[in-house]
Parts: sequence; structure tokens; C-alpha cells
Amino acid sequence: MATDECGGLLDAAGCCPVCVAPELSLDAGSASSIKVGGTLALPLVVSNNSPVGRPLFVEEMWIRGGDGESRQVDLTFQRLNSAASAEVGLHTGVLETAGLHRFDVHITVATRYLWREERYVFTTAIAIPVDPEGPSEIVQNYNIQADAIGAGMTIYNPTRIQKEREAGIATHAEPIRLTLRRADTLERTLGHRGYTGNLAVTKSTSLVWQGFDKGHAPLDGPIRTHAGVLGFGRASNAPEGGLNDVRLLITRKGKLDEEASVHISRRHFQLFIENDRLMLRVESQNGLLVNDTALRRGKMVALNEGDLIAPLVRNPGLIALKVQFETRHDEVDRIIFTRLVGEKP
Repeated sequence: MATDECGGLLDAAGCCPVCVAPELSLDAGSASSIKVGGTLALPLVVSNNSPVGRPLFVEEMWIRGGDGESRQVDLTFQRLNSAASAEVGLHTGVLETAGLHRFDVHITVATRYLWREERYVFTTAIAIPVDPEGPSEIVQNYNIQADAIGAGMTIYNPTRIQKEREAGIATHAEPIRLTLRRADTLERTLGHRGYTGNLAVTKSTSLVWQGFDKGHAPLDGPIRTHAGVLGFGRASNAPEGGLNDVRLLITRKGKLDEEASVHISRRHFQLFIENDRLMLRVESQNGLLVNDTALRRGKMVALNEGDLIAPLVRNPGLIALKVQFETRHDEVDRIIFTRLVGEKP
């Protein structure tokens, strides 16, 4: 979110490896066996491996068994500082049949910078062998192919792990690191990222400026400022030593309407991309309108196709910005901002 730290680089999963670096590990715990009719508490360790000291916020965790039912995990923490870890116990519920039971674990994490937040969902899978009722010496052998259970699944056998510990074998003396994968479909299903209908605005979405006076808008393209935001207002643009990236003035045929323009704040609002949505944050004490909704200073709202931003609440017809989305498949390819200037009443 802040290119000062990482240059805005994203990994293949669409995450910033500097800001978002969670790790999930499975410890053997104290379990000695699990048989039909029993329950198991999976001892997990959540860690934050951010290399730049960025805290990670663990917002929720879910476990889903073969019955398809998801159970939310009670978390006693939320913030994890860099290099910090916390323990979590996942309960499987009653395991009623012998064999290999698969459990999917979903974890929602967030990184925060100033008043912005990016949320991601990661998933992993754990398979637990459950012994049938009878003597504890019965040994079950499992011949499991990676393509049958999904690459990256961890087979957790508490009986074998405990016996190895008692025998002094160090194979599983340390936590077993689980393979976390980005669950982008689940992110949208849960409403954490993107718009309704699976539409997404990515960091690479191009912004196009129409109807602006020369030098008052940046070049067409993605947001490339150091803070990842664009400032809009009456003050001069950043290249001229000003506050803004987009200058808002009321001009007609090249002539400035100073009397009307003075009601636009020096920094009136900001635009940025957060959680695959185009967001607006109000900076002016006078507020603004998005369509017919008045927003006060500090309020944030996701902008949609066809929205109209009017900086002057008392006279919205004097100047406005129209927002238009051009989509390709399920992503917004370009966002066109058109400056509209009305006649003086």
C-alpha cells in the first residue's frame, strides 16, 4: 500500500510479500491418539514474517470438515507484530468414521497503513487419520496421491507424532509449516474484496482523465504516487510544489471562475484502490456529494460505475466528476474521469 517501502511490487498471488507474510504451523501438541467418536484440538501457531516490521491483523479463522459445515475459531488476539507468533486451537468436532478426514482452514488477515486496509484470505488443508474402535496397536497404512488430496495438504497423525516424541525422534519436534494459498474466490464470496458480481479494480487499472485543463491532471495510467493515493483539490499540483495530483478549478473556455472555485477546498478528497475497489475519502470540512448522498470529512465510500462526485454540496451543478468503468472479463480495465462544469446560476 505504500510504495516507499516495497515499490508496489506484488507476488504471483497478488499480495505484497513485504506487508503480507503470514505463516501457519501445526504443532504435535499433547494428543496421543484419535479414534472413531473422538474429537481433536489441532494446535496451530500463527506467525507474522513481514521483513519490514509491518504488523499483521488476524481478523478471523474458520475450519471446515467433510460435512461442509464451517466453524469459526475463537481468537484471543488480533494484532501480530513482525516476528511475533500466537497459538490457536482448532477443534475438529466429533469424528464419527474411521479413515482419513480432511479439514480446510481459512484465515483472513489484513495489513493497515494510515487509514487504509487490505484484506486477504488464505487457505490450507489438513488430513487426520482416525483409527477404528479396538486395540490401540492397530496400524493403518495410507497410500495417498498428491493429485487426489490436493498438493500441499498436511497429513497429521497425532499417534505417530507423540510416539516419535516419546522415543526421542526429532522428526516432528518442531512445528510443521503448512502451505498457505491465496483464496481469491473466497475473498469475493465473503465480500472482503471486489464488487458484487466478482468485478475487481486492480492496482494496474488505468485511470483516464477527460475534460481537465492542461496540467491539471496526471498522465493516463495506474496510480503511481508514493502513498498510493491521488489528491484532488483547489491547490496546485504536486509537481508545482502543491498538495494535489489532480487540480479542481471551475473554468469556462480557459477563464477561471475565482468566486466559485474558492469554495473547493485546497485538498478536497482522495482516491485510492483498496481491496480491489475504487475508494474515495473526504478531506474537506465542507464535505461533498456522491450522487445524492452527502459525505462528511473522514468518510470513505466505494465508487461504482456511473457515480457522480460533486465537491460543492450547496451548488453541485457547478463542477462534478463522472466515473465510468470499462471492463474486461471480471476486471476493470480503465476508469474514465470526466470533469463536468456547469454554468453559474
